Amino acid sequence: MSLFVERRRVQRVRLIEPIKGLLDGKKIFIIDASLKGLRVAHQEHIGDVGDPCAIKSSWDGRTLDLRCVIERTQTYKADTKSGRTLFHSGLSISQALGASSITLRELVEWHVARALDEQKANAKGIPTIAPQSFQTGKGTHFIRHELVQGRWRETATMDSAQPPHGFTVSAEHTPEEVVMLRQSFEGDPTPANREMIKKLAAMSISAAEGIPTRRYLP
Repeated sequence: MSLFVERRRVQRVRLIEPIKGLLDGKKIFIIDASLKGLRVAHQEHIGDVGDPCAIKSSWDGRTLDLRCVIERTQTYKADTKSGRTLFHSGLSISQALGASSITLRELVEWHVARALDEQKANAKGIPTIAPQSFQTGKGTHFIRHELVQGRWRETATMDSAQPPHGFTVSAEHTPEEVVMLRQSFEGDPTPANREMIKKLAAMSISAAEGIPTRRYLP
């Protein structure tokens, strides 16, 4: 999954691995983060623009407890067959409780450091210290991960379709990304959660196709 850093009013990073969390008890995934705001993916209605909300999550074993305000919500992808819709919402952070402000800052700095490492590697034509993204070209090689009788089965394929009991991602995904998706898929077997995992996997495929990766925008 490609990583980028943007400079708008504040620096924002796209997370290499979406972070699972709860927004007022509803399942969400944090996709982007800055010191001032977040972008989250969700399937349930989380509120209206201007509503306050509470985010509870963790990163690197440390708690993220944030008070936020909903700034915008848009439909990202609608599945007419299942009737389920994936939404993206932008949140502004009004308060970080406890040590959450430190954790959030370190999360952003960690992703910036990775982006800078990749920028330097691109300039010098050498491998990165810890490569996190790849040039996927057209994105025609995938791995299907299926949970069969409690065990994961991997199948190389050129079909990006999502299977009934698992998910399909680009063959370029790192082992860490795959483990994260598997753990999320197994950890909550409810249809809504597993549908969200499939949508995130499909989203990562569509985002990777034909887009140059390992980039840093100053």
